[in-house]
Amino acid sequence: MGTMTKVFIVLTSVLSIAVSCLFIAAAAQMANWKELAQDYQRLQEAEFTARMNLQTTLEAALAMKDDALREKTQIAELAQKQQQDLANQLADAKNELARRTNEAVAADAGRVKLQEILDVQTAELTALRKQTQTLLTQNVDLQTRNSRLNSRVLELTSNVTIMTDQIRNLQEKLYVAEQQVAQLQQQFAGGRRLAAAPGGVEGVIPVAATVPGPIRGEVVDVEGNYASINIGESSGVTSGMTFMVHRGATFIAELVIDRVRSKEAGGKLTTIQEQVRPGDTVTYGL
Repeated sequence: MGTMTKVFIVLTSVLSIAVSCLFIAAAAQMANWKELAQDYQRLQEAEFTARMNLQTTLEAALAMKDDALREKTQIAELAQKQQQDLANQLADAKNELARRTNEAVAADAGRVKLQEILDVQTAELTALRKQTQTLLTQNVDLQTRNSRLNSRVLELTSNVTIMTDQIRNLQEKLYVAEQQVAQLQQQFAGGRRLAAAPGGVEGVIPVAATVPGPIRGEVVDVEGNYASINIGESSGVTSGMTFMVHRGATFIAELVIDRVRSKEAGGKLTTIQEQVRPGDTVTYGL
């Protein structure tokens, strides 16, 4: 083997060793770079995640700030609106105060006017009171006169009733007398005499006895224009009698009897001057 060959082998060996060292160093460097790259990648991912979280937090905070800003804006607008309303209310209150002030001035003037009118009315009222007192005195006098006139009317009505009964009795007697005359004329014409009436004079027809003296009673019940009284046949009441109804000395109505029992009677009210009430007095034959 020649020297050149040996040198070539040695150089090749040295070069192989150098290249191997270089490859080994490069491989080690590549492994270090790969690990470093992975570390950088992990750091980058962690930083990215942190930045994403920060961005989310910032966005949430920004949204909250936007909401707070929107709420404060609404509050500000509401406050501005309330301020405007208060300003309007203040203006209205000022106008109302001015109106009330004018009304108070007018009311005070009206009060003064009313006081003057009241003074005049008071004077007129005093005069009217004096006139009223005078009228009351005159009214008392008129009532006294009216009471006397009512008593007189009652007396005259009683007299008229008595005279009416007397006229009725006279008419009955006249009728009986006419009947007697007719019978006498027939007797004289036929040559006969009248038979004597039982317990009486020959030729005389007995007449029903009239009620002796006045009859008094009270109204016990009133239904419309029909009234009941507390006296009847036992007191001499007969159907067709006309009683006067009065309260004290005041004439109230007339009661025409159409129903008679032993101790009560009833009839229709006529010539009504006032409302008839239970307890009013009824009189016949005064």
